[in-house]
Amino acid sequence: MTSRLFTSAAVVCLVALAGCSTVPPVIPFFGRQSRIRDEGYSILYTLASEQSNVNKILIIKSASAKVSAEIKQIAEVFSQAKKQLDEFAKEDGSLNFQMSHLPSMEEKTRAAIASTTTKDLLFSSGKVFELRLLLTQVQALDYASHLADQLADQDGNPKRKEFLAQFAKQCVQHHKEVVDLLASL
Repeated sequence: MTSRLFTSAAVVCLVALAGCSTVPPVIPFFGRQSRIRDEGYSILYTLASEQSNVNKILIIKSASAKVSAEIKQIAEVFSQAKKQLDEFAKEDGSLNFQMSHLPSMEEKTRAAIASTTTKDLLFSSGKVFELRLLLTQVQALDYASHLADQLADQDGNPKRKEFLAQFAKQCVQHHKEVVDLLASL
């Protein structure tokens, strides 16, 4: 009887605390599926954030009209994806886009690749610049489409599943367009 009373009192305290402003409105579920989902969304959110700015390089570097147009379209696709992900986070407080859990060597390797790629893009011009820029997009679009597919398998939310499926299709379509541009260089 005493343990039941203690348990009931603990539940009442938890419910009362849930109304306090210092406690988050939704207490996230920390299960394996939730962690895997959040890790995937974190990677996708970071990728969408970075790729939504890919067109900014065209402020200081020039490319052909076709390449510029495609890069701007890709940036817009990722920008819209980032906005949608922000909406999902507002709708569902259990989503956490701040998880990485990548091994430190992987993080260092990714940072080194990003640094080298940035230098290569900044110090090239003409067809070499276009080639390098388009190659970065081939990789980013391929990764994004596969990540979205895998993430859709982990997420039980139908609205997010639909978004991920559509986003993956957009990435595949732009991947094909970038490959066609590469073939024409």
